[in-house]
Amino acid sequence: MPRSLFPALLLLAFFGSGACSVARGRKGRVEQRFEYAWPQMGATFKLVFYAPDSLLARQAAQAVVDRVDTLNAIMSDYRPDSELMRLCEQAGTGQKVAVSADLWRILHLSAGYARRSRGAFDPTIGPLTRLWRRARHLQELPDSGRIKEARALVNWENVILYRNPRRVELKNKGMKLDLGGIGQGFAADECLRVLRGFGITKALADAGGDIALGDPPPGARGWSVAIPGQFAQAPLLLSNCGITTSGATARYLEANGRRYSHIVDPRSGWGVSHRVLVTVEAPSATEADAWATAISVMGKRNWEAMKNRYPRVKVWVGELPLGE
Repeated sequence: MPRSLFPALLLLAFFGSGACSVARGRKGRVEQRFEYAWPQMGATFKLVFYAPDSLLARQAAQAVVDRVDTLNAIMSDYRPDSELMRLCEQAGTGQKVAVSADLWRILHLSAGYARRSRGAFDPTIGPLTRLWRRARHLQELPDSGRIKEARALVNWENVILYRNPRRVELKNKGMKLDLGGIGQGFAADECLRVLRGFGITKALADAGGDIALGDPPPGARGWSVAIPGQFAQAPLLLSNCGITTSGATARYLEANGRRYSHIVDPRSGWGVSHRVLVTVEAPSATEADAWATAISVMGKRNWEAMKNRYPRVKVWVGELPLGE
């Protein structure tokens, strides 16, 4: 999700724009390391991958950029012309709206994470996130009555998905979808999927802190990633998984002696005020992103009560240090 990381997960690698270096893969084959960075979705996207030559690397990188552009045009809740926002315009009309495979898929995934997290993650949180964006801009708490009105529109079970053909119905007028808690993780996974289409598997995609990791670099056991905050330890060596950190350090509202995060609890309607710092490693960046959002809302105790159901999800939960 678009979030302020504390600090961002530290990738022990240098990012440039189209930079490359040389490494030897298995059987001594020379592979060049390529690095690209570009702005999208309100964040900086970064790629690191190994390919046999610069022509293939440029073609693959351009295909990734094009794919992320397409996803932004589908999922953005900032662009009034996005497919997501056009769907929201039909909320409460009774229309079963035909949608793209991408939008249907991410809404289907979102419903699954909403159900598993018992509503701590909810893609229908749009009315509340818009209210809190305005509050941060004005630097004043939103009116409790308006929070109550917006909260009444939030319920993931009011998103009805039809599989054949792919259609979506939003049951109540005024519903607004917000995929900020999962969209960048989804995009990071798609970056690696596009690279695999070019035969490139040794790759890393960082979508503003939501990181998808493919096969490790040549001669390495994994990509070196350091977890931020109080969990100081040797960097993790990871591959073929996703990892992200969620915390509120830059985008928040301070009022009446409390800090309200940009992460909003869909169940109460209020910005999260506990100073939580969550890092999640999961089989995909999509899953890591969604769980980081949910656990930031539900807190460590509630995650501890349910974590045994999800043995492939590794979570570090701590508190943001004072002054951050």
